[in-house]
Amino acid sequence: MTSEAIATVEAYFEAFGTRDMERILSHFTPGVTWTIPGDPALTPWAGNRTGPEGVRQSLAAFFAAVEPLTFELGTLVETDGRVLAPGRYASRFHPSGQVLESEMILRFTVADGLITDYRVFEDSLGITRTHLGEPLTTTPA
Repeated sequence: MTSEAIATVEAYFEAFGTRDMERILSHFTPGVTWTIPGDPALTPWAGNRTGPEGVRQSLAAFFAAVEPLTFELGTLVETDGRVLAPGRYASRFHPSGQVLESEMILRFTVADGLITDYRVFEDSLGITRTHLGEPLTTTPA
């Protein structure tokens, strides 16, 4: 049996796959906190944002700069409204054209069928270097 929190996160992923901004934003509370580690001066979608407009700004920058090549989710795990979504991805970053393959964990906090907090755990340095066209100093995971 799927929990309401996992169903909410699955619906978010489905909306994210369409890149339909209004559909995506419908899954967040008005006071949502959105955190993607990194320096927004180097990777414009990174940083701390609040509210749907902050999410919109981050996603618009992400959609403009990142071309998904593969995206694989592992098993979603939920405890007390917190959902962990592990996965792997490969993306081409613009304008560099470089590709990064990496692992990540996304953490969602869900209440009453809406996402109240979103946080990414990923290789933010690798993403920044790839986005800027700098060589990676380590082999991706």
